[in-house]
Amino acid sequence: MHQTKTVSMTEGGVLAAIAVVFAMISAYIPVLGSFVNLIWPVPIILLGVRHGYRWSIMATVVSGVIIAITMHPLHAVTVVVGFGLIGIALGHAFRMDAGPFKSMLWGSIASLISKIAVFYIAFLVMGVNPLTTQVSAMSEAVNQAVAIYRNFGMKEAELTKLADTMNALVGYMKIIFPAGLILASVVDTYLNFVIARKVLKKLGHHVKSFPPFKLWSIPAYVAYAFFLSVVLTFWGNAQQLTMVYRVGLNLQVILSIFLLIQGLALFYFLADKYNLSRITRSIILVLVFTNGLFLQILVLSGAFDIAFDYRRLRYPRS
Repeated sequence: MHQTKTVSMTEGGVLAAIAVVFAMISAYIPVLGSFVNLIWPVPIILLGVRHGYRWSIMATVVSGVIIAITMHPLHAVTVVVGFGLIGIALGHAFRMDAGPFKSMLWGSIASLISKIAVFYIAFLVMGVNPLTTQVSAMSEAVNQAVAIYRNFGMKEAELTKLADTMNALVGYMKIIFPAGLILASVVDTYLNFVIARKVLKKLGHHVKSFPPFKLWSIPAYVAYAFFLSVVLTFWGNAQQLTMVYRVGLNLQVILSIFLLIQGLALFYFLADKYNLSRITRSIILVLVFTNGLFLQILVLSGAFDIAFDYRRLRYPRS
């Protein structure tokens, strides 16, 4: 028992030190730092898998205190509060053998809570709404872009149309900010899931992986929820119900991404079925992601696959 505790303390200290080094890299090395910041939870995940969530919580707190002392308290808040909970949640999920999708769910919820907490703390400490700051920065970028085009000799009528279009886009981004926050939580959780799983595999730990991408399948209710979100968006806009419109639009953005993933899985399924070459697949994907019409077709294909189970994943052929 004493030996086990000693091993836990030793590994906890080492992994907490690695987390502090990650925080320093994220603060002082511009390009690499941004990536390292996203994978900061990995040492916490490893500790949670090997010794339990109590040790991962302890390492998170200790590394946060060290970062606050050696660097800056706000950086400790950004890193530890912003990413620590993901490490604790994913580490516990892996240790409990929760499976890939449930682990992603736990991690994404933890990531979303962390991001909201960081925004709230930033508001309390600095008295500034981060969302308002981001919108102001985007509006300033629009003004700078218009000034650049004016220097190039663009006519005022065209500049006005350009400014209106870009300001409308900024307004749209402000409305769908909650959807962006949720999707960002899923993305950074997936990134940590993949990296932590590879490291754990090298350390001799078995962590369940996702099935091959071509066999991914989104629950059927997502397609129905998507069409409901479309109805809410149009109805809210027509009746000038701001809250209904915003809820519907945010749901539509989130669910569109899930349907796009389903559509991509269907594409890879068909590509394997008909033995398409890598070059052909790449050309098709480039066309899809550079053409709005093709992108919408792929989203609708995902909805079709969910509704009719084209790949027979829910009800295999006998």
